[in-house]
Amino acid sequence: MIHTYTEPNDRILDLLTETVLGTNGSRYQHLDTAHRIFEADNPLFLTVERNNRVWGNLTFCRRGEDWYIRYFAFRSFLQAGGTEKSSERSQSVIKQSLQHFFDAVFSGNSEYGNVQSMYAYIDPRNERSKWMSEHFGFQVIGTLATQSFSRLSPKKSRRFVEINDTNLGDAILEKKRDSHRYFCAAHISKPPFYGLISESGELLALVKSTKVNWKIERLPGRFGGLLKSILPFVPLIRRLINPNKFTFLVPDVLYVKDNSHEILNELFEALLEKESVNVLLWWIDNVDPLYLSIQSKMNWGMLHPVLGVQPVDVVQRTSKPEQTNAVKPQFVSAFDMV
Repeated sequence: MIHTYTEPNDRILDLLTETVLGTNGSRYQHLDTAHRIFEADNPLFLTVERNNRVWGNLTFCRRGEDWYIRYFAFRSFLQAGGTEKSSERSQSVIKQSLQHFFDAVFSGNSEYGNVQSMYAYIDPRNERSKWMSEHFGFQVIGTLATQSFSRLSPKKSRRFVEINDTNLGDAILEKKRDSHRYFCAAHISKPPFYGLISESGELLALVKSTKVNWKIERLPGRFGGLLKSILPFVPLIRRLINPNKFTFLVPDVLYVKDNSHEILNELFEALLEKESVNVLLWWIDNVDPLYLSIQSKMNWGMLHPVLGVQPVDVVQRTSKPEQTNAVKPQFVSAFDMV
């Protein structure tokens, strides 16, 4: 029933491209999975299979001794298996098999080397993800903020430039490596970057971004289902969000001199204008010094009152207790969120 692969196959793609994420809050579908999955760094696909079909998948990005759980998806067979008793038996077998896998890799009794920690990002309202966290020994160690930034007509900046200086990017990344937990450069170390350069040549800001496409089935909040149906008919908002294909940017490797909200606003607007996009979604640890400095000062745009700031739990299972108590904020790569 349990299988492992180091490359995605058609059965895995079939499951992941059909998966709708979220439960009681927002519900959305990644439209870029079919090509983005091939960008996964050192992946291991753990699948639950029946009748030559993948019913569940955990995709791990193996980052040395720390593994990131990139995809966690199961079909509805967890709720329906022919009869209630057969469904319960199936769930029991799956739990036991997954538990055996987790225990084996953490004890070193597997073919995959020494695993010290695993971590994942989960919606605290997503019962399936909470089920995984609770049953397999994961603990909440932090919270990310999902912060929107939107502009109907983003402004150009004369100071905005494309940066292909690898050494400059490396210097910023080294600072992130030292100051953040679970730093990973696999998806962010190569140019191009974008930045703001002063007239004297000083670097004021640096960013790398990823363009993302989602299909929105439900927006967050009490009236999220109704809002999803209404927004396409609201003249200004519909320019920002198309539920059938919501295109937005996600920033990476963000550096802002002095944590200035004026510089950050200029950077974000210029980036949106450059990419011909109107919305940016930023995932950042809610105790990150940059976010704490600018959160209340920024004009986040028209989508902010609609979407709010949605929390994402950082969960971890580790054999290194000192890492659980680390005060460093979480490092977030755009690839890990989209």
